[in-house]
Amino acid sequence: MIKREDTVAVGVGSGRSFGRPAHPVAAVRLAATADLRMNRERRGRLRLLVESLPEVADVLLLAGGLTASGLVSEAELLADELDGLGLPIVAVLGARDHEAGQETPIRSALTSMGWRILESSATVVEAAGVRLGVAGMTGFAGGFGLYYQLWATVREHRPADREQSAALRFGRALAGLTEQNADIRVALTHYSPALATLAGERETVQPNLGNELLGHAIDAAGADVALHGMALGGARAGRTERGIPVYNVTQPLFGKPFTVLTLPVRIRVR
Repeated sequence: MIKREDTVAVGVGSGRSFGRPAHPVAAVRLAATADLRMNRERRGRLRLLVESLPEVADVLLLAGGLTASGLVSEAELLADELDGLGLPIVAVLGARDHEAGQETPIRSALTSMGWRILESSATVVEAAGVRLGVAGMTGFAGGFGLYYQLWATVREHRPADREQSAALRFGRALAGLTEQNADIRVALTHYSPALATLAGERETVQPNLGNELLGHAIDAAGADVALHGMALGGARAGRTERGIPVYNVTQPLFGKPFTVLTLPVRIRVR
């Protein structure tokens, strides 16, 4: 069960000014998690844990790791567990969700159930009277610092690079939320965009858990907060190079099904 004392108040940062007058509102509450890894053995367990979620959250964000082995049937089981909550659900797929080559039918199945599945794309949902903009992508490995420099050097002269092209589209989608009159902007990825939230993971493992390019894209576009999964042994919070708050919301890290973040919001005058 989600309890009110489990929620975390977040001071958003580095979201760029829209250049228009704004009036504050109380908050929007984001329930977020990753690495639920749904399968038949876990059927029925999650539902008991999330029944009270609508009492403490306005929207549900899933940062990948939806299935145990990347099967459409597992994604459908997860959707059944979360059916009827009455919250908008926005998600990205994770590494495990690509394992069986069924990521396309997984997206189709979850979209048909009303979920918004992002891949280098963005959406705006109405939540608590706020236009909440979310841009998302799975992301990719590559690392930070020297590991990232080596990763980027290998790709420097490639005429078409899938990862870099995806990150560019992600950044454009995030930046485009301003034009869609989003009151608050969230960057949602599976892989980490910041080294700080990987603290606690072995250094040799960290390059497999995130990529500096994701953080660069978020910093260039501007966001109020970034959420990711993937780092089961990492830290809870950190920041991008330009100071945007980053939260690692992977479920096994905290021993509870969801993290609830309460964000202050300033609504633009339109």
